[in-house]
Amino acid sequence: MNWKDLTSMKRLFGKIALEHLALGLQLPILVALPLSRGLSLAEIGTLEAILAVVLFCFEVPSGYVADKLGRKYAMAASNLAFAMAFVIFATAQSFGAFLLPFILMGIGFAMLSGADEAYLFDALKGKKQENQYKRCYGRLTIVDELVTILGLGISTLISYFLEPSYVFVVATLVMLATLLYTLFFLPESRQQRHQPKTPIEAFQRKPLVVIKKALLFLKGHIAFVIVLIAFALLDESGRLLWQPKMLDLGYTISMLGVIYAGLKIFSIIGAWISGKLNGEVGFKHFMAVGFISVLAFLLVGLGCNLLATIGLALYFFIENMFRVFRSEYLNQRIESTYRATFLSLNSFSTSTFTALFVIGLGAVANQRLWYGFILLVGVKILAIVASGFLPRHQTN
Repeated sequence: MNWKDLTSMKRLFGKIALEHLALGLQLPILVALPLSRGLSLAEIGTLEAILAVVLFCFEVPSGYVADKLGRKYAMAASNLAFAMAFVIFATAQSFGAFLLPFILMGIGFAMLSGADEAYLFDALKGKKQENQYKRCYGRLTIVDELVTILGLGISTLISYFLEPSYVFVVATLVMLATLLYTLFFLPESRQQRHQPKTPIEAFQRKPLVVIKKALLFLKGHIAFVIVLIAFALLDESGRLLWQPKMLDLGYTISMLGVIYAGLKIFSIIGAWISGKLNGEVGFKHFMAVGFISVLAFLLVGLGCNLLATIGLALYFFIENMFRVFRSEYLNQRIESTYRATFLSLNSFSTSTFTALFVIGLGAVANQRLWYGFILLVGVKILAIVASGFLPRHQTN
C-alpha cells in the first residue's frame, strides 16, 4: 500500500485524531459534572435514554445526508452538533438545561455513525485498494484509542488546575477545529457504493425493508431470539454508575481522567488477547464474559477503593473481548443472505434495551448506589443463563 497516493485517507486520520481528542476530553466527567450540579442519577439516566432515542431517530436522516450531500458533510454536521452540545454543557445547571446538549450529542453520534468507515472504504476504492480496508481500519482504531487516552490526561489537568466546566470549553474549541479541518482539508470522496457497507448503512437507506427482513428471519429462525436477548444483556455496561461510584469512594472529578486512561489500557489488552485466542467462539466464551462481569460489578459496587478499581479494570478488559466474541460468533452462524439483516436487528435490540434499562438503573441507584450494581449483577446472571441456550450450529 502506497500511503503517498492516499491523501484523503491520511487526512481522515488527522480528522479522527482531533475529533476523538475532543470526545476523550469530556468522557471522564460526562456523568460527574451534572451530578455535581444537583442532578440525580435517575435524571441523568433519563437524559442518556433520550440520547439513545435521538440517535436512533436520526440514523435515517444521517444516512441521507451522507449519501446525498457527501460523507464529509455528514461528518462536519456531527462536529457542529458536538461543539454546540459541549458549549451548552459547560454552563448547564438544571435538568432542562442539560436536555438540549444530550439531544445534540445524540444527533452528533447519529451523523458520525458509519461515516468514517464509509469514507475510508471509498478512499481505498478510488485507488482500487479495497483489500487494505481491514488493515487501515485497524490503524484508524489505534489512532482513536491513543488520542482518547491523551484527551483523558488533558481533561485531568484542566479539572485539577482550573475547573471541570473548562474541559467542555476546550472540547468545544477542539471540535470546532475538527469542523474546520473537515470542511477545508478533507477532500470529498467521489466513490459512492451501490450496496451498503455496514448494517447501519443498510438500515439508514431502507429501514422498513431491513425491519421486515429481520422479522421474517426471526420467524424462520426462532432460536436466534435467544441470541438477541443474551447479547443485549451482556452488552449492558452500567456506565451511568461508574463516575458516581468513583466520587463516592473519595476520588475527585479531576482524578477521573487518569483513572479512565489507565482503564483504557486494559480495554486494549482485552481486545488484543481476544484476537489471539484459537478455536471457535461458543457459549462458553459468553458465559465466561458473564461470570467475569458479575465479579467486576460486585467488586465495584461493594468494594473499597482498591477492589472497585480492580473491578472496573476487569470490566474494561472483558468489554472489548465480548465485542470480538460477539462479532466472531455472529459471522460464524449468520450466512450472507441474512447477515446485514440480523446484525441490524441485533444493534436495534441492544440499543432499545439500553435506552429503557438506563432509566430504571438510574431510578434504582438513586435510592442507594450499590443497589444499581446489584441490579447489574442480576442482569449478567440472566445473560449467563441465556448464553447456555445459544444456538451451537450455523444457519444457512
